[in-house]
Amino acid sequence: MLRSLVGSEMCIRDRFKNVWFRYKEDQPWVLRGINFSIKIGESVAIVGENGAGKTTLIKLLCRFYEPQKGEILIDGVNIKEYHREGLWENLAVLFQDFEKYPFTARESIGYGRIEKVNRTALISQFAKKSAIHDYIESLPLKYENPLAVDFEKGVNPSFGQWQRIGLSRVLLRDAQIVVLDEPTSNVDAKAKEEIFKEIGQFAKNKILILISHRFSTVRQASKILVMDKGRIIEEGSHKQLMTKKGTYAELFQIQAKGYQ
Repeated sequence: MLRSLVGSEMCIRDRFKNVWFRYKEDQPWVLRGINFSIKIGESVAIVGENGAGKTTLIKLLCRFYEPQKGEILIDGVNIKEYHREGLWENLAVLFQDFEKYPFTARESIGYGRIEKVNRTALISQFAKKSAIHDYIESLPLKYENPLAVDFEKGVNPSFGQWQRIGLSRVLLRDAQIVVLDEPTSNVDAKAKEEIFKEIGQFAKNKILILISHRFSTVRQASKILVMDKGRIIEEGSHKQLMTKKGTYAELFQIQAKGYQ
């Protein structure tokens, strides 16, 4: 009998236990022996170069695919034992290729929780968290403004603005597990700092998983996982990994030089 994922938020915990995955039997392993855990109130940042397996790991958590080996556990229970719809109800995920709904700003954010799509005041609160409220307020029709030039008075937001709209939509879900895959790659540095400050406050009683190539955005995470070729090769806080002087420290310093 499948379980409902509704239990106590205070005990919820995710765990990847020796997880291996490949898309086809004749292809190389994409994930190799992944082990890590995260509990409520913690944030995990996953960093690594393209092809390291970061996004695939999240797709397994969402049950878009099943691992060939190992287990993914929530509160000690294999996620295969949960109703898939119940799992999704407790997940809020912003992938890099998120949807750009060409409707009103209110609707594009409100679709995160369809039952709240008409609550403009609430939607605006989450727009403020992702620093997109002022942009929406500047539009001729504000939250009722179409986000497509095909409509009268419609506009075409920049990709960075779309990212913040998508982030607002994900935060509006108010799910127990929040996953953000490069959520601010096209957002300016000042807005990015404001957004992550808001996300940090918002996710205090949640599980937050952040995927990023930009090490400057992951420094405040409780735990940082460094992935390479499908494996976790380093794990620890920013301070611990910098002290270790391994791959993370090397890549962080390379990126830091780019800002000097």
